[in-house]
Amino acid sequence: MNKQVLLDDVIAQLEQNVVTLTSAMEKTVDAATNEETVPEHKYDTLALEASYLAHGQAVRLEQVKSDIALLRKMVLNPFSSLDNVRLTAVVEIEDEDEVVSRFFVLPCAGGLTIEEATIKVVTPHSPLGKALIGKSIDDEVVVSIGEKLTHYAIIHLY
Repeated sequence: MNKQVLLDDVIAQLEQNVVTLTSAMEKTVDAATNEETVPEHKYDTLALEASYLAHGQAVRLEQVKSDIALLRKMVLNPFSSLDNVRLTAVVEIEDEDEVVSRFFVLPCAGGLTIEEATIKVVTPHSPLGKALIGKSIDDEVVVSIGEKLTHYAIIHLY
């Protein structure tokens, strides 16, 4: 498994997010500053709401750019069957129904899916990521989401 290819895919998806966010932010700024959105009375808050949205989009855009910079500096460590899960590991887990899933442990970009390899990015801040960090092959991991407990077994580490 070539983790550099996986990481490059994650970075490419984030770069596409930058393009999308930039376009959306430009449209929102236009809406906030357009003369047609000038308030007609004190309850007309369209321009104000658009400016709040533009600010939120700008903050998200900077976060995505920061994530890209962080991922470009990542050193991808090789893992053996004796290692514990940590950043840059690709972890294969099996649930109670014998369904196998793979996760790429990264410091950011959680939730993205690398389609070609059907691998999801998980961060150490997520419930599953927290449960995986420090574990090794054959360890059981229990994740609580809402009131449901799900048991997984770590079956492979790359």
